[in-house]
Amino acid sequence: MPALERARLEVDEALKAYEACVEREEAEYREEYERVTFMEYEAPAPDPCAEAFLRLLRAVQAYEAAGGRREDLPLGARRDQVYEALDRE
Repeated sequence: MPALERARLEVDEALKAYEACVEREEAEYREEYERVTFMEYEAPAPDPCAEAFLRLLRAVQAYEAAGGRREDLPLGARRDQVYEALDRE
């Protein structure tokens, strides 16, 4: 399997894992979701969704390093969030 195709699959897997994490947190906290995610952001404890998001960012970077263009990735509703995070690095 070519490196670009492998990198694309990693992006797909990382995106699915991140979205599943967010869905679990939204279902668990419902109306409190925004407040809880803010507290997680401020707290020093590990946040599984933050870790999943970092995995997604690294996968997109690996895809670009393999010669892909981020514009070609199906990031859906997460596109702007991913682009903003990547552009800050």
